[in-house]
Amino acid sequence: MLGEREKLEHNKEMVDQFLREKKYSFAEMVPGDNGLEFLEYMIEEGIGEFFSEVRYEKLRNPVKNYEIFPLIYMMNILSGEWSIRLTQVILKDEAIVRMLGFTTEKIVNGLTKRGSKNQHGKDLKRKSGVMASTTVIDNLACFEYDGLEECLNIYIRAISCKIDLGDVFILDSTIVETFEGYPGAKPVRRKNEDGEDTDEIIWGFKVFILTSARTQIPVAIHITTANDADSTMLVEMVNRGIANLGEERIKVVLVDRGFIDGSQLYQLKYGMGIDFIIPAKKNMDIWKCTTGLRKYNSNNIEEWHYGKKGLSGGYLSKGSVSYSQYAENPAGNTKNKDGAPINAVVVTRWASMEISPGKEKVLLTSLETDSAIEIIQLYGERTLIENCNFRELKQAAALNDLPQYKNKNASKTAKIHMLLCVFALVVFLALVYTVYRGTPEAKNKIPKNIREFRFAKKCEKSKIFILVKNYYHIYEMKEFMEFVGFDLVDP
Repeated sequence: MLGEREKLEHNKEMVDQFLREKKYSFAEMVPGDNGLEFLEYMIEEGIGEFFSEVRYEKLRNPVKNYEIFPLIYMMNILSGEWSIRLTQVILKDEAIVRMLGFTTEKIVNGLTKRGSKNQHGKDLKRKSGVMASTTVIDNLACFEYDGLEECLNIYIRAISCKIDLGDVFILDSTIVETFEGYPGAKPVRRKNEDGEDTDEIIWGFKVFILTSARTQIPVAIHITTANDADSTMLVEMVNRGIANLGEERIKVVLVDRGFIDGSQLYQLKYGMGIDFIIPAKKNMDIWKCTTGLRKYNSNNIEEWHYGKKGLSGGYLSKGSVSYSQYAENPAGNTKNKDGAPINAVVVTRWASMEISPGKEKVLLTSLETDSAIEIIQLYGERTLIENCNFRELKQAAALNDLPQYKNKNASKTAKIHMLLCVFALVVFLALVYTVYRGTPEAKNKIPKNIREFRFAKKCEKSKIFILVKNYYHIYEMKEFMEFVGFDLVDP
């Protein structure tokens, strides 16, 4: 077993003092892209301590200090070494394993001596490092999923006190596709661009995220199977966000049409005091009603620029009551029952192209406004969750690359993988907003995404990790050389 963790303390003054006396315990060159910075930040944020409180079950050889396993996995995701095989790259970095709390003895002998006999022939001992890369995945399956999810919620609550998340939030979902019959996954029909079912069946899980429009930091997550409808999760996800941020922090929610549900929208506005903007579907009475007023609003068209693609236009229809489901007690299929008044923006021109009658886009909103442009511009922020959050998760954080496929823990580790991918994204964005925003480097350019951050780190000069007893500091190479007595001359 791992044994008691050797906790290191970051203390530059103490390490400076020992360097001046030319004493130190351990030193190692640190490349910019090895993920050590992420690990240091997670330790400083106390994330490892959160994990140490999660219920952990293992039948034999219970591992002490098991909080290192999700830390290693998240560091893999953030540094780009996310696959099981490449985990060994990180585990062979002595500075990293010392930060994780491995003693010199454990670095030499590994996590356990079991299985070392005759592995490479008689009297030859195993030389596989502190642990095998598969150990990380196997031990993740021993964590209680709900406990790991609560760790993320605790961290979101903590950063919400330090970072201005704004009051506009975006809700959306994405499907993580699997093969047919994947443990725990469910089938669903793929939808087309209009949100209608196609004949194609896909299997997978669904990840719901509520995210800050201002910072793109996720503030609530829920993972379920692909066949769960978005429309059932609107109030649930907003309530999860409120639980993490507190009352009255969420003022407006921007949602995709898949979440449209009149009774939940009514509850959002009149039960929770939160406004919304959501597209209407073409089969809805309110879509037909508001688009039918097009010829009467020909003189009320407002225009706005859509990037560099030309002028778009549309009109505002106020106080429509033709959305009968938008009520405290929806009327079901009963005809001629009015819903609560709701405003709608009908888009009749897009990027200088006139939209044919019957193909208009309609946005429904509970916001009180006299301007169609205000609603259009605000709803335009919804694209951030696709262009930032989900693109980051799928292309940079390997959300789609589930770690196991066959064994009894495949379903559980799949959910833990997806959760830790989101957790890693939250950590990265918090790092950018709390550390990099105030640095000299930020004046030049703040990394927009994980991939850009990784590239910037690859271009950095190497640093050096110095350990003195249980104190450490990571020096710029020039600074370290001056400490140890080299006279550096600029060329």
